[in-house]
Amino acid sequence: MIPGRQTNIKDEGKRFYVFAPASVKLQLEQEAYKRGTDLWTLGGTVLTTWLQAGAPDQITPRADVSE
Repeated sequence: MIPGRQTNIKDEGKRFYVFAPASVKLQLEQEAYKRGTDLWTLGGTVLTTWLQAGAPDQITPRADVSE
């Protein structure tokens, strides 16, 4: 039997893996450190923001990324 749909689903955080070059992982770890967070939280926030923006095909780099 297929279970019925639930109305109050808790949107819990879930950890999952992504595949990227080692240099990208290192850059994310370094950026997370600079922002006082961890790789998992920063990566999740970036993916969430990208999806909320409509998953655009292109992301425009900022002129100054040294912040």
